[in-house]
Amino acid sequence: MIRLKEEEFAEIVEYMRQNYGINLEKKKTLIECRMSKELEKQGVETFGRYMELLKKDTSGTIASNMVSRLTTNYTYFMREQAHFNILRDHILPELSKNHSRGFLNVWCAGCSTGEECYTIAMILQDYRERTGNLMNYRILATDISNQVLDKARKGIYTAKEAEALPAEWKNKYFRAEGTKSYCVDERLKQNIRFQNQNLLSPGIGTEQFDLIFCRNVMIYFDKKAKETLVKKLEAGLKPEGYLVIGHAELLNRGEIQLEPVFPAVYKKYKEKQR
Repeated sequence: MIRLKEEEFAEIVEYMRQNYGINLEKKKTLIECRMSKELEKQGVETFGRYMELLKKDTSGTIASNMVSRLTTNYTYFMREQAHFNILRDHILPELSKNHSRGFLNVWCAGCSTGEECYTIAMILQDYRERTGNLMNYRILATDISNQVLDKARKGIYTAKEAEALPAEWKNKYFRAEGTKSYCVDERLKQNIRFQNQNLLSPGIGTEQFDLIFCRNVMIYFDKKAKETLVKKLEAGLKPEGYLVIGHAELLNRGEIQLEPVFPAVYKKYKEKQR
């Protein structure tokens, strides 16, 4: 395993903080373990040389590969299920009550390998059929890693990865791929747009959404990056829209314009509630 010199470690930590808001100050061993194969792939023997190549790479491929290695893309279908119950039983009825804009606009930020956005799509599809409400929807699913986005776009999951899904959903929204895999039905895929996106990029946050899922993303951010992202998420919500974050990511009420309505669920009222 290639070892990090202190100056190389400091350079990588600063690069990840400045460009992605990710704090790796206590992750020296993680960087060494996860990046060794990337250095071998580039044919270099030091992290310093690797960073030189990264900065010269105008395609952004090397940087993307490093980010994929150093971020944890852990997810699964129905993760933190309480949020999906709230979506089905409370958020969707509220959003559909006065919804006259043609479609529900949803952003799944940090979508990883796609399980979360497909779960949301299944709940939305079920809601339409169960209630007879013909409200259309579209989902923007974004992540910083091209590798996980490739898997999300394909929508193919092993039987093990799909085991948390209700049997009804597997029959209804998936087709078997051989004997050991399932592929997401095109009915769901056609409503989802996958896009590579750095949440801290200047242009992010200009589109308006009725619902934003941004769960277990900010736990990797430093304080400044978290504050920047929260402002963008607030700006990206339509009035009466909802923001869902991870249960370990509670926001300080004094620093936001949103109101907590359920655990780790916030609403943007037309006027801030007192």
